[in-house]
Amino acid sequence: MELLQIFAPGVPMSQPHPCPEIALSSTDFGAIPQWTTPRPPSAPSLASRSIQWRRQHSLAAAPTNHEIDRTTEPDTEQKPEPGPGPKKRNTPEESRIAYLARLAKRSPWIPDAVLRHFNPKVDKIPTRTIYAALKELQGAEDTYHPVTRLVEYLVAQRRERPNAALYESLIKANVSKQYGSAKVAAQLLREIHSHSVPTTPQIYHALLEVTAVHPDYLLRAQVLHDMMNRWYALPPSAEINIIIGLLRDGQYELAFSRLEELNRAPVNVPTWLSDLFLYTFGELGFHEETMAILKHRQRLVDIVKRVPPSPNVWQFLLDMFSRDAFYPGVKLVWDHSVAPSHIHPPDGVLLRVLNTASMHGDVALAMGAIHVLSARGVKLSLHHYEALMHVHLRHDDLRKGLTVLCIMAKAGLSPDLSTTRPIFQLLRHSSQLTDQALALLHQLKAHYSVPPAAFNVVLEATAAHGGFKVAFDMYRTVRQVCITGPDLETFDVLLQHCTLKKSMSFLEAEMDAFSLKPTKSIYDHFIRISSMQYNYDAAFRYLGMMRDRSPSNIPESWWMSKHSAMALLRRCVQNRDPRFGNLFGECHRRQLLSKDDIKLLMSVKAQYASNLEASVSHVESFEEEPLKATALVA
Repeated sequence: MELLQIFAPGVPMSQPHPCPEIALSSTDFGAIPQWTTPRPPSAPSLASRSIQWRRQHSLAAAPTNHEIDRTTEPDTEQKPEPGPGPKKRNTPEESRIAYLARLAKRSPWIPDAVLRHFNPKVDKIPTRTIYAALKELQGAEDTYHPVTRLVEYLVAQRRERPNAALYESLIKANVSKQYGSAKVAAQLLREIHSHSVPTTPQIYHALLEVTAVHPDYLLRAQVLHDMMNRWYALPPSAEINIIIGLLRDGQYELAFSRLEELNRAPVNVPTWLSDLFLYTFGELGFHEETMAILKHRQRLVDIVKRVPPSPNVWQFLLDMFSRDAFYPGVKLVWDHSVAPSHIHPPDGVLLRVLNTASMHGDVALAMGAIHVLSARGVKLSLHHYEALMHVHLRHDDLRKGLTVLCIMAKAGLSPDLSTTRPIFQLLRHSSQLTDQALALLHQLKAHYSVPPAAFNVVLEATAAHGGFKVAFDMYRTVRQVCITGPDLETFDVLLQHCTLKKSMSFLEAEMDAFSLKPTKSIYDHFIRISSMQYNYDAAFRYLGMMRDRSPSNIPESWWMSKHSAMALLRRCVQNRDPRFGNLFGECHRRQLLSKDDIKLLMSVKAQYASNLEASVSHVESFEEEPLKATALVA
């Protein structure tokens, strides 16, 4: 019988030396003739289709006695002529047989009768050769069924006593991802102890390898305890299996601690283990630990000339670090992979890198991301320039920040007040910087067309420091800075600080002169300023104009803000205006006022009523004084 057929079930075999079926449950080595090789317990309930597939696979992997007894028939089937059609893909069984054939070539010290297709009888193969084949198969892939059947044959047919080598083979077979089980491996360990089979370090190493594929904390702890009691050393391969098992168990801190201990030891740690940690910790967001592993890996590359991380690892880490704006990681990956052109990140990752550099003020990193995008022909948008402007302002470089605004306008973009918030945050802290910014705008107009947004942010800072009068005087020089003149945001900034009707009327006339139509915000300012005047009828007129200017698809959607509404409602209360009811009802319908706002209006009404009553009583007493004096004289 040919052992290759045992390793690769489904191929006909010769001579009647039946290999019995392997039971699915494990029994001990008590009675040799009835002993069966343990297999993992049946899988938990799955879909009926998956169960049926696994049963078919198991049946295909375990040949019957009739199949084993048959001799191999000569291959008389005609091979099809090669044609232009697609190449036929090998079945999994054919691939496994081919793999075992390659294994035979790599193991020339094992006789061909064991690993090649020569149809010899099994009883002609020495037992030591079968043991050698078992040892060789322990390190091979997808050999669960061949190993278990081979052990079954040795015990049942060759009358081999159960020993450490056979138990080791069975435990190693349970490393199989599909058929292996930590529960079966633990049961085998109990059988070893119960039958007083001498243990070897290799048995415990095999158990640790099983727990690396099928995590079992209790089995791992028991194995480590037994090894410590027997003074068995842990080789690097066992340490690696422990680390992988801890990772699969989700015990990340213990796994990382053991990895650090392994890195400090004078052993050659495989690079794939550090890659596994980089992928796992990177996905989980453990960026500090990922950085420590990556730096250690880079030290090995620089000092010992080890293999550097692959481009896929660099790309993954840049994606994860930039996702969470982890600047040290982004900087390290950029310097070691993107700058030397080892990887080419996508545009989305480059944008995240640009934002990370902007947050931490790294001008070189930000400019590097911009250069990569520009080299690809990407048209830079507002969010690219905003990040670039922000990174300059992190270093208080006002000139470059304003220059970026001018470049944005030159590129056909339209920056607004939201774009200039970083500049305003810098200018609001010092009036001297505001004067310096205005001087810079006069210098930049010689090289660029200064956009209104650059003038507006300086105007806004000037109004914050000096008030409306100083800002109004600065507005008169707008045509000296901006060739295009002011825009709606210019008037919005001025009206925020305006309180006089005369100034409001002037600004309204200026808007008409520049053919600018008021926006919702500007109408709101008109209402607020008009409510502060003695004659507040203009506030209702602007309110009507605001509602008429609402978008056609949403009629009467424009309405005044809460601040302007409260100012107008107070005036109505003070003057007992009959329009108060309709105005209050509309504000209540739009859910503009809170309970506190309503209480405030009621208190204003009560206070005004008490003041009115006091003034009336004072007038009455003043009119009665002459009558009392006349009576006294009489």
